[in-house]
Amino acid sequence: MHPAVVLGVPLMDADHATIELMLERVATTSDPDLPALFAEIEAEVTAHFAREEVLMAEHRAPVAHCHQAQHALLLGEFAAARPIAEAGDAAALRAAFDRLAEFVAGHVASVDRVTAQFLGGTLDTALVERLRLPE
Repeated sequence: MHPAVVLGVPLMDADHATIELMLERVATTSDPDLPALFAEIEAEVTAHFAREEVLMAEHRAPVAHCHQAQHALLLGEFAAARPIAEAGDAAALRAAFDRLAEFVAGHVASVDRVTAQFLGGTLDTALVERLRLPE
């Protein structure tokens, strides 16, 4: 089981593969079951972000603050879609899932990729060192 974008960080790759499989289920999930799938995906994304933030803290990733800000933005998108799920509007929820899937893919391709490069020792830390906020 591999995600669409393999970053080379086992925790990230395994979590991304799980989330991608969950998002793929949207297409085959019946309208009445969509709200439960939404809750399941939101919970998994939230747990993934928590695991990723621990990993970044353990390794003192210089891009952690920017990365965490993106986590907050993405979780905000889930929160904004939650009323749609709760209302049971399947068409609107499917559209929300499309947007969320795009946000997740963009997140993986941007800050997750940079974080993975840092963790793998292939990121020129001099380029991002100034991004580290004072502690």
